[in-house]
Amino acid sequence: MTTITERLHNLYFSESKPKKLKPVDVALLTYLILRQAEDHFIFDSQETLGKRLGCERETVARSIDRLKRLGWIEVEQRWEFNAKTHRKTRTMYAPLGLSINLEKLPTTADRPTRIEPSEDAKDMAKQHTGILARNGMGSRYKRSPKRFERHQQHAAQRLIDEVGGYDAAVEVFNFALEHPAHRKAALTSLYHIRRRVKQIAADMEEAAATATESGQPVGAEG
Repeated sequence: MTTITERLHNLYFSESKPKKLKPVDVALLTYLILRQAEDHFIFDSQETLGKRLGCERETVARSIDRLKRLGWIEVEQRWEFNAKTHRKTRTMYAPLGLSINLEKLPTTADRPTRIEPSEDAKDMAKQHTGILARNGMGSRYKRSPKRFERHQQHAAQRLIDEVGGYDAAVEVFNFALEHPAHRKAALTSLYHIRRRVKQIAADMEEAAATATESGQPVGAEG
């Protein structure tokens, strides 16, 4: 999987960036790359982003709009139910969910990169999404299944990279599905498994040690 350094190298050294791109756009993309927002949304307010990028909130809003039109980022706005109007409404200036489309970013000719998740990652994402559907959790993603699929694939790839291989990653998410402390996260998305992978690994080691002492086999149902 491409490293953060390689992604930033591609972004900064590519000469194929559109002329309408502004310095604040590159800064915002850098921030999203550093936050590894390819497999989940971040919900920082535009005011917070402005403070972190050193510009006004309005400048951030225009940047988000430009990058969205380019297809380089995905934007999600949360809706709330208004009891008076009985309608879903959006709060002005409420934090937007921002996620980066790595596949759309420009690349440099001297450093070709593979941003596309591996076949193993795609297979894991498909399996996990199937588990969500069988557990009645899939309906929440029907509004934008392609976006969720992309998030799942990138999260699967990062999980595979972090634990050292496909088989180890499958073992991690199977264990999480069966463990009461991790099951809720496991039935949300692969990103939620990946973000707590260290704790899951620690619990797996503890379970293995306990099983060894008791003479019982360790395993989890897929």
